[in-house]
Amino acid sequence: MKRYVLPIVCLLLAAGAQGNLPRSISIMGAMPDLVLVVLICFSLAEDPAFGAALGFVAGLLQGSMVGMGMGSFIFTRTVTGFVAGFVSTRLFSANSIVPMFSAFWLTAMCGALFQLVNPRLAAPQVIGIVAGQCIQNVIFTFIIYNVMQFFDTRRKNRIINARY
Repeated sequence: MKRYVLPIVCLLLAAGAQGNLPRSISIMGAMPDLVLVVLICFSLAEDPAFGAALGFVAGLLQGSMVGMGMGSFIFTRTVTGFVAGFVSTRLFSANSIVPMFSAFWLTAMCGALFQLVNPRLAAPQVIGIVAGQCIQNVIFTFIIYNVMQFFDTRRKNRIINARY
């Protein structure tokens, strides 16, 4: 239970930040999905069960923020968290390019799943929006992942120094 506290707090902060982003940072009509970025960053660092549970919470949070399509958000975020956790057990490394690449294709997968589960726009519009979201999520993943790694390294150094 303790390992879920920090990711859920980060999801709440991301949801608050996402709701207050200015429209001027949109690319191809898409705003960054900070909740999805935080979900991907934490899920890549953990196992599939953790990713799926965190994805459920992220979908519940995002669905309640939007106010409609809650089931679609829960389903797509849970699958995305599970896949990110599964990929992390197979492909993950300390290189920061891997999370960026993973964020790109996981965002595309989540957007495609959302379109299949809850089709609201025409396919060409969705492709443009998802492409813009992929680009923005890669940028935010680079930032958030490096901040997470910085704090994780600091924590590990404190543990090592405490032993001496």
